[in-house]
Amino acid sequence: MTEMQLHDETEAPDALQQMRAKLRANGIIAPKAERKAREKKARSAVDGRSLRTKGRTAQLNVRIRPEAKEALLAFLEREGVSFPDWMEETIAALSRKKALAA
Repeated sequence: MTEMQLHDETEAPDALQQMRAKLRANGIIAPKAERKAREKKARSAVDGRSLRTKGRTAQLNVRIRPEAKEALLAFLEREGVSFPDWMEETIAALSRKKALAA
């Protein structure tokens, strides 16, 4: 092995660490803990079987501004409620409000 090859191999780990640090700083890659948290959240996501057990088989698609979606998802996470549960509760509350006003 030549001195040049040895020199390049010893610098490679530092260069790799610097590149990873830059990518993390720019939000391109996340630390391992963040990745693990995302994976755990994905595994705990509601699947079709659990939705069917609650009688949820209809689909509703809407288009909203990205910032409205982010705000809604943050609110739902703080409240600890799923979007379908929140939507059903909101519809029921609006129906009760309209019934009382009539």
